[in-house]
Amino acid sequence: MTQFSTSITWDDEDFNRSSTLGSSFQSSDDDIEVLAVGDHQPPSLDHIKQERRNSGIVSGGGVFTPELSNFESIYEECASVRSRGSKRSSSLRRLSNSVGSDLGRSVSKKMLHVRRHSSDDRDETATVGLSSLSKSSYYSSSGSSNIWSKMLGGGSEQLWDSLNGKKGVLEDYNDYEEDDLAKSNCLKETCALCTSSMSRCGLRWRYETRLFLHTLWKHPLILVTTLLVFGVLCGLGIFAVEAQKDWYVEKQMNTAESVARDTAEWFAKEFRRAMMPLYSIQQGVIHSGYFDSIRDEIEQLTTDSSDKRDVSGICDTSDIQQKFRDIVEPVNSENNLDGIVVGYRLFPANVACLTEPKPNFPPDSMASYENTFGLDVGQTNDDMWTMITTDLFINSKDEFSIKGPGNLLPIEDAICGHLAIWKDDPSTSVNVHGTEVPKAWGFVMNFLNWGLLKDRSNIYQRFADFDLEFELSRVSEGAEPTLLAESSNSKLLDDSNSVVIETETMNGVWQNRVGTVNGWEPAWYLPAIIGVAVASFLFALLTASTLVKGELHRNLLYKVMPRRAIAKLHRGQTVLEKFNLVTIFFSDIIGFTSITGNMNPIQVMKMLNELYTELDKLVEKHQVYKVETVGDSYMVVGGAPDRVPAPLAAERVALFAIDAIELVKNFSAKDGDQIFIRAGLASGPTVAGVVGSAMPRYCFFGDTVNLASTMERTSKKMKIQVAEITYRLLQDAPNINFQLKKRSEGVDFGDKGLQNAYWVDFAYKRDLDAKAKERLDEPMQFVDIEANVSEYSA
Repeated sequence: MTQFSTSITWDDEDFNRSSTLGSSFQSSDDDIEVLAVGDHQPPSLDHIKQERRNSGIVSGGGVFTPELSNFESIYEECASVRSRGSKRSSSLRRLSNSVGSDLGRSVSKKMLHVRRHSSDDRDETATVGLSSLSKSSYYSSSGSSNIWSKMLGGGSEQLWDSLNGKKGVLEDYNDYEEDDLAKSNCLKETCALCTSSMSRCGLRWRYETRLFLHTLWKHPLILVTTLLVFGVLCGLGIFAVEAQKDWYVEKQMNTAESVARDTAEWFAKEFRRAMMPLYSIQQGVIHSGYFDSIRDEIEQLTTDSSDKRDVSGICDTSDIQQKFRDIVEPVNSENNLDGIVVGYRLFPANVACLTEPKPNFPPDSMASYENTFGLDVGQTNDDMWTMITTDLFINSKDEFSIKGPGNLLPIEDAICGHLAIWKDDPSTSVNVHGTEVPKAWGFVMNFLNWGLLKDRSNIYQRFADFDLEFELSRVSEGAEPTLLAESSNSKLLDDSNSVVIETETMNGVWQNRVGTVNGWEPAWYLPAIIGVAVASFLFALLTASTLVKGELHRNLLYKVMPRRAIAKLHRGQTVLEKFNLVTIFFSDIIGFTSITGNMNPIQVMKMLNELYTELDKLVEKHQVYKVETVGDSYMVVGGAPDRVPAPLAAERVALFAIDAIELVKNFSAKDGDQIFIRAGLASGPTVAGVVGSAMPRYCFFGDTVNLASTMERTSKKMKIQVAEITYRLLQDAPNINFQLKKRSEGVDFGDKGLQNAYWVDFAYKRDLDAKAKERLDEPMQFVDIEANVSEYSA
């Protein structure tokens, strides 16, 4: 069992003495040596032991002296660590760093020395400079161990954690201690850890992105498939969105048309209802005969300069007014038009005569009773009246004429309806602007409150409920459209965002433009297109990622074992193959243990990785199969698992061996030391198969494998040694001439005794001309020569 003790010594200027602390972790039998610190000599061993007793240090305990109470937690931590084996270095560094960190704040000294003596005759010394303890520490050990013990021993967690460095997988190992970080400020530690995690995530994302793009570049079929998936998904998605949009637009247009037609039909119905009393009054006038006499009297009157006739005493008598009232009131009441129809006016012989009820028009209004009483509208030059009378009696297109809306205070929106009165009497006629119209008696008109009618129709709310704008107009041939009603944003409507609905009414053709300011296209259309594109891209990216991962997975599997073996494993079959004649290559690094003795584990791994990566390129170049690497050993097979003729397989493996020697000639370790290898080849039958189910490997078995290993083990530095069968196969190589030399002493194979072996010196193509062959005798001058290895001796 390893037993040791540790001691810490420092200069304490505050107490003008050297102070010593010690702690025995396992046994008090070990020696304690205190090195000189600063300008002071170390105290005696008895003083140290007395100091330990005074300080209250016990085996596995802590420090409890008043002067040294600051170090209680430090020694508690250090004493709790049992420093054995690979943990000694870490414990010693932790102790020296921890004590030195606190001493630096209150103790003035130059150097702190810690020495440990252990019973296994291995000493380790830690030295900490207090002036630089906050930044770094230095530790050196006089002990030595095997390189693989370093990798598997103390500090392995830090070693492997360093593999995730910023610049690559294999980076120089920095001697980093977790305990130093544990004593730093908590906030700084958290920030540092977060920054480190983010940095590692970003680095990982960058590597994966680079690998993803590189795989796409090497496998264009994946890219084509990805684009095809994106195109199909995007096309189908856009088709679905377009179909939904068309349905939505059609629905909106149908809704707009339906609302417009319903509104127009409602107004047409209301107009018929409002104008129906005019027909009743017309018939009452015709059949009652009450007003025939006053018409005759009016005809006898002449017009003055203002186109009026003096109808006083004719139209203003109470008797005649009562008769007109008796006709109007029942008709108006039966049709429930109170408020909609403001009043009725009778024009015998086209002269304004009777009004019931009298609208409350201002005296100066053109429609007031005072301004129109006795006016002969058939003779006046007023454009409106000329148009009305012409339409009623001369053009005879419509027996009904509607004008407006217009501002007839107090009615802001007023519509006037006019209905001609005809009598089947040839002697009855009227003169309309110089044209005598037979059988024309006159006409009756009414005043409609269009604003009130619109309010009752709820037209604005009708369209607002469907987020529609509208513009309702009456269209007359040869005249500008008359605006009847419009919404607030109707001026923004055009052919691109609205439809026009026409409806036949008593008031002519009503044209209603209905639409939305933003157009028929739904608001979700563009986001839906973008969403489809994004979703298609993400799905295509997922497809590409799946294909790339599958490709990488397959490539990795194909690098681990042959495709036929993978196919059999997938089917649950046992992988076992027999090969009649293959050639096997073995090599290892000469003096590997001594070379790596002065290298840290990461440097060893980096060196081997660089060397084996170059050898792997040669494997691909010469179409041979790499079986495995074990430490510094490298194994290659020709003729398996892809079967080729035995001479061709031997040729490929031999060329690989020559190239490997040439590669190693220009390869050196990080410290500049030259690396040397030895190689051996053997040919013969072998069996290959996959062994085990957990982490399966494709392995080769048989005497040929052992023979190749023996050829490598008995080979010499930078030499290629081949067995007898391999020699014969190389003599029959189809493409290359190999220069081989027999080994004089042979090779001892134990039970099989001595057997012949040969050295491969160089090789050249069989089609070299004579001049090129002559040049083979010149040292280091080769034509199409892969390598020359004859210059190296044992």
